[in-house]
Order: sequence, then C-alpha cells, then structure tokens
Amino acid sequence: MSLRMQLNLLVAAMTAIFVVALLAMHLETTRSSVRAEVEAGNRVATQLFANLVPDDGVNGRGFGEFLSRLGHVRATMIRLHDRNGGLIYASPPDVRKPGREPPRWYADMVAPEPVHRAFQTPEGVLDIDADPTSAVRDGWDGALHMFQFGAVIFVLGNLLVYWLVWRATQPFARIVRGLDEVQRGDLRARLPAYWRAEAGTIALAFNRMTRTIEENIDARQQALEAQLRLEQNRELADTVRARIEDERREIARELHDETGQSVTAIKSLALALVRRTDSDETTRGAAQLIADTAGKLYAAMHGLIPRLRPLTLDSLGLADALREQVGDWRRRHPAVEIALDLGLLPALGETATVAVYRIAQEAVTNALRHADARHIGITLEAGSSALCLRVSDDGIGLPVDWRLAGHYGLRGIVERAQALGGEARIGNREPRGASIEVEIPLRR
Repeated sequence: MSLRMQLNLLVAAMTAIFVVALLAMHLETTRSSVRAEVEAGNRVATQLFANLVPDDGVNGRGFGEFLSRLGHVRATMIRLHDRNGGLIYASPPDVRKPGREPPRWYADMVAPEPVHRAFQTPEGVLDIDADPTSAVRDGWDGALHMFQFGAVIFVLGNLLVYWLVWRATQPFARIVRGLDEVQRGDLRARLPAYWRAEAGTIALAFNRMTRTIEENIDARQQALEAQLRLEQNRELADTVRARIEDERREIARELHDETGQSVTAIKSLALALVRRTDSDETTRGAAQLIADTAGKLYAAMHGLIPRLRPLTLDSLGLADALREQVGDWRRRHPAVEIALDLGLLPALGETATVAVYRIAQEAVTNALRHADARHIGITLEAGSSALCLRVSDDGIGLPVDWRLAGHYGLRGIVERAQALGGEARIGNREPRGASIEVEIPLRR
C-alpha cells in the first residue's frame, strides 16, 4: 500500500471517528433534553390538572369541553374516560411535523421511561401520560442535520486531504526516477528544486550526492590514468635502465678485452723502441712519451670500467663487487673512513643485484661529492622478507629541496627501489649527516 493511500485512509478514519463522536454527543444531548422536556411538561400538566379537577358539581362533559379548548399540550398525552371506560376526550396529535416519524431504534434510545398519572373525577378518570413524540422528532431532525453536516465535512475534508497529500507526494515520483537513473549509471541526473521543505531537502541532498559521486569517480579515473601513465613511465625507465646497463656491460667488456689489450700492445711496442740501442734520443723520447701515455690511458680505462660495470658483479656477485668498489673509494679518498658491513646475502636476480649496487654507488658518491663527510657507513643485510641497505654519513646533510628537479641521483635511488616493489627513506640524521635506507622485498 502506498504512503499516499495510507495517509488518506488514516485521515478518513480520523474524520469518521470525529463525525461519529459528534453524533454520539448529539444523541446524548438529545436524550437529556428530551427527558428534561418531557419531565417538565408532564409535571406542569399534572400540577395544572390536579388543581382543576372538579370535586363535585362539574360534569365530565363540561370538563371535556375545557380540554378541547386547551388543545395539544407538548410532551403530554391527556385522555378522559367515563366510569364505564368510554373515551370522552383525547389530546390531538402534533400537527407541526406530520409524517416525519423517527426510526424506532432512535426513539427507543432517546425516549425516557413512560410516566403515567391518573386523577379520579366524579364523572370518570383523567389519564395524563408523558408523550416524548414531539421532542424525539425534533431530536431526529437535529441528528439528520448533524449527520448531513458530518457527511459534507467528511467528503470535503477527505478531498482536501487527498489533494494536499497528492501535492506533497508528487515530487517523490521524480525522486524515484532520479534514483533509477543513478542506478543505470547516469551520474549527471539532477532533481529540480522543490518549494516544500521535505522534498527540497531530499532533492538538495540527492544532487549533492550525485555531484560528489561523479567528482569522486572522475578523480579516481584521473588517478587510475595517472597511475597507468606512471606504471608505463616506470616500465619505460626500467627498460631504458636495463639497456643502459647492457650497454655499460658491453662497453666495459670491450674496454677490458679489446681496448685494454690494444693499449697494452702500444705500451709494449713503445718500451721496445726505448730499449733499442740504435735509436736516437728523439726517437727514444717519443717512444717513452707514448709508453707513459699508454700507461695513463690503461690506468684511466681500468678506473672507468668499475664505474661502467664492475666485472666482478657478473663473475663473483654483489658482495665482492661492493668490496672492490669500497676499496677503490678508499684509495681515491684516503681522508674519508668508509666502513662496509655485509651480512649473509641470498641469491638475487640480475635486476635486483644491479639495482642494489647502483643505489649504494650513488649514495656513497653523493656523500663523497657533496656532504663533506669524514665517516661513511654502508650496511647491507637480508631480513626474513626484504633486503635492507643503509648508507649514512656525518656530513652537512641533505638540502631542503632535494626532492625537486635537479637532484637526479637521489630521485634515481627512489625510482630504482620502487621499480623493485620496495621503498626508499631518505633524510637527515641527528646531530648531523644524512641517511639513506632502502628495503627491497625478496622474491620467494
């Protein structure tokens, strides 16, 4: 059952109860008034005739003429009988409302108990009975008027309430259609402004809800697109980084195998020219210069190879590559104390091995170049689920704007860690210095 029907039935029931209550009150009032009227009329008539009944000398015929002149007495029925029981006189009926007799059930409800008085006269018996007929007729007319008035009020009231409820619930159909549109995925659905407070509040909340949902979905879509672009950029960066590592490995191998041997051969030939006794001083000087230059080139090349791709990283693994790199740093920076603490490391894939090595290399290089540090600590250990690398120093610390463009080394550390599903925590430490902590999950 709809809310509109429930409200209409409720109002109709309340109106019907009100009308019935009015009729009941009218019935009780009519009963009281009829009783009072009948009792008063009967009492007056009884007192009157008690004083007028002749003691002697007045015959019944003369008394009957008196009663005939008296006519109808309201609420009283008067009858005069002779000694033989014959009717001498009877009060005429009420001619004001002929043929408008109330129903028997109504008369039984409002009529009082019958009251009878009898007076003995020399000629016969005078009977006085209470007659509520006129009062009951008047009460029935009032009840009919009350019922008609109640029926009109009932019909008009229900029509008015039906119209008001229809006006009040009319926006709900549009609200339901709006909800159906949202259910079908149309988040641009909006409700008009309603002048009624309840419908207006619902419409305002509905519009605010759909607008918020639409904005949230748009924001999520943009976030997903941004995340997709970020993943694509990361994949591209990983691909570029892998290709760079491959190129570095090839260049390092070429330098070590081909260029290194060529430089060694050049140096050997130059030294051979120096040792020849038949060479003049100019030739020996030129040969010595070539030998010295070849030696410097060979040394520079061997210093470049670890930075490009340490050969021990492929042959001996991450731990030995780090030890070799730390030894090189110590030789080139004797004033800086570099400590290396390596735990028991599990077997890592090539991508993770290269990433950890490059992160450590970038962190230490950054400290050596910019931190003015005297002590640098490198710790690498494997936990139950992650590989932990920590590089700390006692230098001047990181600049405030290290996350902005220009600090590519630190940003590269973060990107390498995220590419492997890990995280990097970079910040300053107390009382001075910086700390870089990287956690990379271990693949089971």
